[in-house]
Amino acid sequence: MKTFSSVIIGLGAIGQGYDYDHEGSDLILTHAAGFLHHPGYDLIAGVDPSPRQRDRFEKKYSRPCYKDIDTLYSDHRPEVISLAVPTHLHFPICKEVLAHSPRAVLCEKPIAANTREAREMVSLAESKSCALLVNYMRRFDPGVIELNKILNDEAIGSLYKINVWYSKGLVNNGSHYLDLLLFLLGEVARVQIIDRGRLWAESDPEPDLLIQIGEIPVYFLALREECYSFGEIIFWGTKGMVRYTERGRVIEIRKAQPDPFFSGYQMLQKEKTTVPSELGRALWHVVDGLYRHLTLQTKINSDGKSASETLAVIEQCTGLLGRKA
Repeated sequence: MKTFSSVIIGLGAIGQGYDYDHEGSDLILTHAAGFLHHPGYDLIAGVDPSPRQRDRFEKKYSRPCYKDIDTLYSDHRPEVISLAVPTHLHFPICKEVLAHSPRAVLCEKPIAANTREAREMVSLAESKSCALLVNYMRRFDPGVIELNKILNDEAIGSLYKINVWYSKGLVNNGSHYLDLLLFLLGEVARVQIIDRGRLWAESDPEPDLLIQIGEIPVYFLALREECYSFGEIIFWGTKGMVRYTERGRVIEIRKAQPDPFFSGYQMLQKEKTTVPSELGRALWHVVDGLYRHLTLQTKINSDGKSASETLAVIEQCTGLLGRKA
């Protein structure tokens, strides 16, 4: 089996941190765990300016960890680079690593601080013949792939309305559900502010929105993260509904049936059909998607271009609010 050498730049929560919250479990929620457990990769090193993070990485993964990219490249020439650094660093660090011509870059979401940077990252990656994958992890979940088939086959009839509940900001969390809907349904036709809402952590807007995708109105409604974290999408069809809930850990289908008490009426079945979700192994499926692209030339479900489109819609929303994304 072909293997690719991989390195993680940025060893915070998504880089490696969540692993320490689930010691001994089979969850794969970080870049480090994804590359470690997938047989198609050889995790050879990490990079982080924090001595504490470097020490944690070296103890847990028994690999060297470097304080900066220059020091890394003095010892290694990795084929796959994972960028798990803060968003404002995606663009400059991506440019720095692309100068070394890796085979692929896996970048955390959002792809960049703004669409100008995002488009330049896409262009630079193309000029280097480098695959650019962005970690909108839901696009790689087998449950979402099955959900896509269900919607395309009109198993719940024709979609006519969608409700999205999100917390912890439009950019931080709402963007996940927006990106997922773009993957499932296509392009945004228009955006309308229903209520301006507030700012999460004094920076991330939490508006109520109407985002029309094709002919389907999608209502984004903000909840309060400090009360409880929540994320859900409800797809309403002419023959049933799908509830994508618990932030994607649970996918339920209820179809319409004749009402047993009132002739001529329809009701939703009480019985729910469940579509298995594997978000607990999300990063394994992400790096597997990249591996299949590198070895079989399959399409990347979330690449630089699709992530740029998602960011453009977020910027459109925040622009209507008079705020920066």
